Amino acid sequence: MHKMKVLIIDDEKLLVKSTILALRCFDFEPVGAFDGLEGLEKAHENIPDIILLDIMMPGMDGWEVLKRIKATAKMSGIPVIIFTAREYSNGYSLAIQQGAADYIAKPFELDELVQMLNKHAVP
Repeated sequence: MHKMKVLIIDDEKLLVKSTILALRCFDFEPVGAFDGLEGLEKAHENIPDIILLDIMMPGMDGWEVLKRIKATAKMSGIPVIIFTAREYSNGYSLAIQQGAADYIAKPFELDELVQMLNKHAVP
């Protein structure tokens, strides 16, 4: 059975590492990147099935990463879930308008994240 490859792009290293460990327990194949540029490189190298993307990162923010993913032919169809601590009053609609598949605010419940990943899994 195919394990879903999840790329987590977030500058909070502890959060990335703990999310990787947790998702492995649910039979996902998670990989982490600690900034936008590294995330784009890892996405190009090994096309993930889904991307969890933080917005507030130093250097290249998540909106720019999302824009570049959606502008790249081989990655444009990858579902991207905005994964951020910042509470936007219109966070969900802003994420969708920018091309994201969904939005989850940190802190999150692991069960909620797993359900969201499975919801957007491409068969």
